[in-house]
Amino acid sequence: MEEKSLHAEGQGAAKSSLSPAKQGSSNLTATASSVPYDPARQLALRSLGKDERLSREVLLDKLFSEGKSVSQNGFTLVYLECSLPTFYPAQAAFSVPKKYFKHATDRNRIKRLLRESYRHQKQGLYLKLAAAHKQVALMLIYKGKEVPAYSLAQKNVSELVVKLLARLIR
Repeated sequence: MEEKSLHAEGQGAAKSSLSPAKQGSSNLTATASSVPYDPARQLALRSLGKDERLSREVLLDKLFSEGKSVSQNGFTLVYLECSLPTFYPAQAAFSVPKKYFKHATDRNRIKRLLRESYRHQKQGLYLKLAAAHKQVALMLIYKGKEVPAYSLAQKNVSELVVKLLARLIR
């Protein structure tokens, strides 16, 4: 019985010695932020990578509390000019409210459409933001009543990007 308690204490000590290392690993500074944005490299990579997606809760909260928005036919683009923890000029997130689309498959399909439309428009956005030395956090929200066609999503997202650039770069 004593051996079990000593063994259990040893395990507890081992667990507690691991916890400071885990706590220290949550570093908020990104190592990629020291690398400058390279438009030529981005032209070769036409994907929407992990570093280009807005996922930090602090930035999302700040985006909705302090951000501004532009709208176009049920599509809303909420934006906030701020310093981002990446070398990309913009980070984007995508949302479809459960209020309008009860089925997750519909919401996921619309988010895929939004991501694809944004992916095609981001190159022009990145070039203009990089030239102006600005970084922007974006949230693209669809509040329509029915699943949009791809051509409609593409058209509206491109118009939102034009409106955004008109507001940011004067």
